[in-house]
This record gives sequence, C-alpha cells and structure tokens, in this order.
Amino acid sequence: MFNGLFKLGQKADYQPSVLVVSDSSEDLVYTTSILETNGYLVHKAEGVASALDLLNGLEMPDVFIVDFLHPETDGADFINKIRVRYGKSTLSPVIFLLDTPEDEAVAHALGVQEVLPKPLEAEKLLQCLNSFSARA
Repeated sequence: MFNGLFKLGQKADYQPSVLVVSDSSEDLVYTTSILETNGYLVHKAEGVASALDLLNGLEMPDVFIVDFLHPETDGADFINKIRVRYGKSTLSPVIFLLDTPEDEAVAHALGVQEVLPKPLEAEKLLQCLNSFSARA
C-alpha cells in the first residue's frame, strides 16, 4: 500500500508524505483522493507560493507532485527554489504533471525523476510511486 517509500529506521506505522502542488482545485482533490486512499499523508498547496509557505512548517516530504504550469510561475521555478532550500543531492523525488508533451524535455533537463501527462490516471501515478521504491 505504501509503495515502498518507507524511510530507513521509521516505525511500521509510518505514512509516506507527499506534497501536491497545483493551481487547479479539481486536480488537488483528485490527486489527494488517490494518494490518501492508498495510505499516503498528503499536503496540498494551490500554487507555488502556497507550497513554499507550507514547507516552512513541514519536514521535506517523501515525494513532490508538481503541476508544471502555474499562472504565477512554473514548476521549474518551484524545483529551483526547493533545491536551494533542501540541497540538490538531498531532494526527494519529483513528479511533474505535464499539460503538453513539449514540457517533458524541460522537466528532464531539470532532473525531474518522473513525468506524467494530464489528465492524471490513478494507476499511472501509483506505478510511478512504486518505481521509486524499486530504485531505493
């Protein structure tokens, strides 16, 4: 159920945490529902500024799920800001949700681990999360 995202040394009841960042309320509700149903602790933010504020009061989540395009800034700006905050080598995996296939090249150039097209499919998201545990 937790797709292998356990941290070493954590208790058996540890819930992997995910920060979901999107400017779409519908996408936030849908993604949160998928994750919570599968045992994840979900933090959600409507937009990059909200996400950065939210991170001030949290430990770094186990995974970031970020909508690539936002009205005020894009996912690339968010990734750069969290890399400064947490350090490039210690950053948790990032999944970008893409609106267009052209965004994929930008995401990979940023070193994003996974990209998923929108509209998001629950099964693909869960497979993606499972792939992180296989790499650990």
